[in-house]
Amino acid sequence: MKNLLLLVICLTTSVHVLAGWVIDPEGSYVGFASVKNDLLAENHSFTLITGTIEDSGDANIVIALASVETLIPIRNERMQAILFEVAQYPDVTVTANLDLDEFTSLRLGESRTDTILLGVNLHGTDVSKNVLVKVTRSSNNAYEVTSLGPIVIHASQFALSDGLESLRKVAGLQSIDLMVPVTFDLRLVKIEPKS
Repeated sequence: MKNLLLLVICLTTSVHVLAGWVIDPEGSYVGFASVKNDLLAENHSFTLITGTIEDSGDANIVIALASVETLIPIRNERMQAILFEVAQYPDVTVTANLDLDEFTSLRLGESRTDTILLGVNLHGTDVSKNVLVKVTRSSNNAYEVTSLGPIVIHASQFALSDGLESLRKVAGLQSIDLMVPVTFDLRLVKIEPKS
């Protein structure tokens, strides 16, 4: 199934990108936590993550907001409609420029840490953040890129405060924390050009 998914991604991308890298959706994770009523912390995630990294190092990652998974279906629906407004803002787009030479020089099983600048577009707002990551070469043609510690964002940075307040009222909660920690673990797979 995983190989079939990678093949489909290859067939739907340009020839230029075929010489680069793709995000393995099944081997990747983006999660965030919420704190309600000042006491209860819960973990959530997104189940649909795609993207490409060209050999130039230009990365473009897309997270489908409709794929939010909180383990409670009604809460998923409320987050999609009230908080994220997926009809108008269906995706989070993350861009970066990576020094691939530094990563591809790693030996199998070897890791290195680096700070990368991420550009994040969410809910019609662009924000840049420096993020400390760990890169590990997990096979001859795959790497794991993991955030080292949570990336804390504030709902107001992405004009989500009003949506969060509406969500709080609908759920009948005393409070939902505006500070949201985000973590990720992305698997990059090299796609060799066809001869």
